[in-house]
Formats: sequence, C-alpha cells, structure tokens
Amino acid sequence: MQWGLLSVFSWLYFSIFGITRLNYDQGTFGSLVAFGINFNASNLQVPISVYIVFILLMASAFFVAAFGIVPPAQVRRRDGTPLAHYPHEGLWEELKRQRLLLNDWRLLAMFIPMFASEVPIIVLSSLNSLYFNIRTRSLNSLMFNVMQIVGAIWIGLMLDNWKIASRRTRGAVTVAAVAIVVIAGWIGLTVWLYRNPMDLLDPPLYDWTDGPFGGFFVLNLIFGMNMVIYQVTVQWIISSFTNDPEHLARLAGLVKGVLAGGVAAAFGTEAAGLTQLHVVAYNFTIQAVGLVLMAVMAWTCVTTTSCTTEESVSLPTEVQANVGKDMEKDDQAS
Repeated sequence: MQWGLLSVFSWLYFSIFGITRLNYDQGTFGSLVAFGINFNASNLQVPISVYIVFILLMASAFFVAAFGIVPPAQVRRRDGTPLAHYPHEGLWEELKRQRLLLNDWRLLAMFIPMFASEVPIIVLSSLNSLYFNIRTRSLNSLMFNVMQIVGAIWIGLMLDNWKIASRRTRGAVTVAAVAIVVIAGWIGLTVWLYRNPMDLLDPPLYDWTDGPFGGFFVLNLIFGMNMVIYQVTVQWIISSFTNDPEHLARLAGLVKGVLAGGVAAAFGTEAAGLTQLHVVAYNFTIQAVGLVLMAVMAWTCVTTTSCTTEESVSLPTEVQANVGKDMEKDDQAS
C-alpha cells in the first residue's frame, strides 16, 4: 500500500515536470561535497554540514525553475517552427489522458523494465553502509555518481549512433550492450558477497585501505553505470512511441511513478530481513526479466518516428525530406 501511494504521487509529480526534462540530476556534486567533508571522518555520524549543503542545493532548484524555464509554447527551432501545438486542456481532460496510458499494451509490456530501473542504488547503498566506514562510503557514493555521468555519455553515443542507420537496430544493439554490463555486475556482486559474509550485529566497517574494498569498488563503478544506462534505455524505448511533447511528459510521469514503486519494493526486501544474497537475487531477477522485455520491445515497437501521424507535432523543415528515407532504412533492417 505504501509503495503504491508513493508510485501514484511520483507519477503525478513527474508528469508536471517531465515536459521539461525526462531525467534528473543524480547528485554528483552533492556526493563530492559529502566526500570532502567526510575525508578525515573517524566516527559513524554524518556531519550536520552535509545536510545543510544538500538542503541549500535542493532549494536552489526552485529559483532555477522559477526564472530559468521558458514556456514550451514559446520554444522555437532555428528555422522558426514550433516544437508542437499546445492546445489548452483542463484538469479533468488531463486526468483522463493519464488514465488512457494504461490502455497501451506497449507500456504494460514495459512495466517490469520501468519497475527495475533504479533498484541498483538501493542494493549498493545498503551494502555500502553495512560494510564500510564513513569516508569509504562517501568515496563509493561519489564514484557511483561519477560513473552515472560516464554511463550517460556512453549510452547517448550508443543510442544516437548514426553509423547504425536503423533506429530499431540501434535499440537492439544497445539493449545487448546494456545486458552485458548489468549481468556482469550482478554476478560479480553475488561472488563478492559469498567471499565476504557479514554479521549484521558486528559489521566490518572496512576502510579503503582494507582488502575487500578493491572488489567492491569495481562493482560499485559497474552499478553506477547500470543505474543510468538501464534507465535511459527504458526511457528511450518508451519515448520512441510518440513525438508529442505533452504525451512524452505523461510518459515521463508514468516511468518515474513505476520506477518509484520499484525502489520502494527494493527497500521492502531490505526491511523484510532478507539476507543480502536474497536481496541481490530478487533485484537481479527483475532486471534480467526487464532486459528480455526491452529487447523484444526495441525490435518490434521502435520505429523511425511517429511525427507524421501526430497532428500536434510540428516537423522541422529540414527533417521533412528525410523522414521517408529513414523509414525505408528501418523497413529494410526489419
């Protein structure tokens, strides 16, 4: 019940803000601040200054949103064409459109991939707090976030690689590459846990100078990439279903709402008292099943574009002549 409510409110929240961005910052700068403060920390208490810095960083977002965002209807391309037409819709009409999302079988098929998108952060954060001291946790957290930047750059190059002419093929190849990283990480973590058992009543609190840190550090880097490449691939597949910015905003809300449910469920496995190996098994399973569904959807449902069938979408002048050619490439690839 609790994670269900969290999912609903997250869906509504990100539907509001999803029209301006599909993803959001993962806290790299905040992790850097925490690492700097905790570098010489010797106790297990997080300094008050860390909380103050995070509150200030979060509060600054209100000013960015208030003064730095242009109304979507005013956005123009270089050729002067609008991104889309934005007819006014009341609250009731918007709620109906939100409900209609659940009638799309493609979104239902993507439910497990959405649900599994961010579970690595729960598993790694839990293990980080159980196995390591404060300064080592801060280092792991920082590098986890740094690898999200690396992963975001890499997955962007994969999904926007024009050397692979067919968008459908690009998606399938990317899902295969993501699968290698994801599966390698979960198998490696399982092996590491077998080799480093732990008593919850007497956690080891390793430092980065201790032996077990090396293996976990490498796994932490892999899961930092997992955190972003899995999620972005899910979003890329789902966003290929439409070019309508308003519909994309609703999809962003759906993705984040279901994702929040997955995060809450992952927390639930920790709270239920399962062993860490069982927690890993559960999260590995849902991500693996999600990969299979992503592969199927990338190959069967991703098309060059849907802009020619959506009246609300305004097509750029220079793109209009290339749409037919790109569609022919996808047809030949399939």
